[in-house]
Amino acid sequence: MPNRNTAPSIVPLSAPKLLTPEHFTLDNGTEAIYLHDPNQEVFKIDVIFEAGIYYQPSPLIAATTINMLGEGTLHHNAEEIAGIFDYYGAYIDFCCGLNKSEVSLLSLNKYAEPTVRMLAELLTESTIPEKELKIFLTNKRQEFLVNQEKTSYLARKKFAAVLFGANHPYANQIREQDYTATTLQQIRSFYQKYIHTRKCRLVLCGNINDSLLKLVNNAFSYTLAPAPEEDFHTPIFQPEKAGHYPVYKAPAVQTSIRIGKTGVSLTDPDYAGFMLLNTILGGYFGSRLMSNIRENKGYTYGIQSFNVCMPQSSYWCITTEVNKEYTQATLQEVEKEIRRLQTEPVPSEELQLVKNFLHGDILREIDGVFAQADALKHKLNYGLDNRFYTTMIEQIKACTPAELKQLAQKYWQPEEMYVITAGE
Repeated sequence: MPNRNTAPSIVPLSAPKLLTPEHFTLDNGTEAIYLHDPNQEVFKIDVIFEAGIYYQPSPLIAATTINMLGEGTLHHNAEEIAGIFDYYGAYIDFCCGLNKSEVSLLSLNKYAEPTVRMLAELLTESTIPEKELKIFLTNKRQEFLVNQEKTSYLARKKFAAVLFGANHPYANQIREQDYTATTLQQIRSFYQKYIHTRKCRLVLCGNINDSLLKLVNNAFSYTLAPAPEEDFHTPIFQPEKAGHYPVYKAPAVQTSIRIGKTGVSLTDPDYAGFMLLNTILGGYFGSRLMSNIRENKGYTYGIQSFNVCMPQSSYWCITTEVNKEYTQATLQEVEKEIRRLQTEPVPSEELQLVKNFLHGDILREIDGVFAQADALKHKLNYGLDNRFYTTMIEQIKACTPAELKQLAQKYWQPEEMYVITAGE
């Protein structure tokens, strides 16, 4: 038994243990990548399409199409589809992002045959039933009306509109009338163009044995035939001028605040140092923003800052909700903390603490085969793999207070920032 009166010794954090991705190509040319862990009894398949919001011809089309795939096929209705996955203890998930859309299956290896076949059927034989589409759009419209009463939602949408331009897909501006304007023909057309015969990528993880690979090849290679590339009109970013953009919403007890600007790309040489700097400012519970604005001032329950990378852009943002009487004071304290990082070197004790935290957070992010597969999916969009994390850890270790001060001066000039306040 351990001695509970003696604290465990502190040991250096370990290097990440990365699984090596294996590549294979289906008979029809579709790319597949897998991470194998023989200790698992389950597997996961992510089928990833270039079918996100970025490619939709009008609002709601991409997300609606992806979420309708499980509502009926040529051979099964929605209830039967759900029953099959439930019977075999499998889980199916549909996700629409800004650039990518995914359909994911998590299943026991011993039930791979029926679950993989059902997954392939969803992607290649979906009928998009009209009745279920109307129900889906009605429910989503109600969610939209509820969100319209939330200052946090209004602030987030306004921030995206001024940063990317209201008409850019990344802003994803939706109006109430879009829910009634969306037609069955639009959804079926998007399905045919971007899902049914569109090039996709398969990412598998878990216990990936030869029989499973053969099954996947048979199920998908004769159905998801890659279509020829088509010309695509690239949307143009049309950001507003930096400045303060208030959004009036009454009655509102709180004010939702978003402060931010264009961020740092995953492939930028400054990325590791910038993420360390961001963590110090607002990237963990002990950050300077939390210590000042939550713990010392009591203006909010929580405040955070983060950097989001996307293939065509990136953004950095501070987000919080405060009592409305503290709105201006909060903005002043945020600026004060940024100014401190621009003018004062980070103390060595604080810097080492945050370096250790960020190192441990990276290890958590890629802990296990499923987490590594999720991380790999994102890195592939930038021509990278999970060795990115090893490099990032080394760069974080080597980062100095002087470099952090330079990064704060380079990226956090107040005149370049958008400030959104939603509330009374």
